[in-house]
Amino acid sequence: MSNVDVYVSVMHKYYNFSPHQAPWEFHINVDREMLTVFDQLFAQMKSWDDNSMWRAQIPAVPYHFDEQNDEVDKRLKKVYALIHEYGDQETKKFIEQMPYYS
Repeated sequence: MSNVDVYVSVMHKYYNFSPHQAPWEFHINVDREMLTVFDQLFAQMKSWDDNSMWRAQIPAVPYHFDEQNDEVDKRLKKVYALIHEYGDQETKKFIEQMPYYS
């Protein structure tokens, strides 16, 4: 198992191995095997985000009562937890200041 430097964009739901390839918010050093977890979480979030675009056209269910939004939020928290675990001290401090960090 070897660790690699990874540049993660939570906003765009992807990661790269080069800081110059695309915009990113977080730099982490993670075992390659853990990247499959990021892949799964980002894929699930993208799928639910795409579906929410269609649901948003019907204002019958407010955001805070929509279970699919809760699922996206859960995945987002998991992504930030992983970034916290594999990030440097500056990254850890930043994530610890987020409102839902616990």
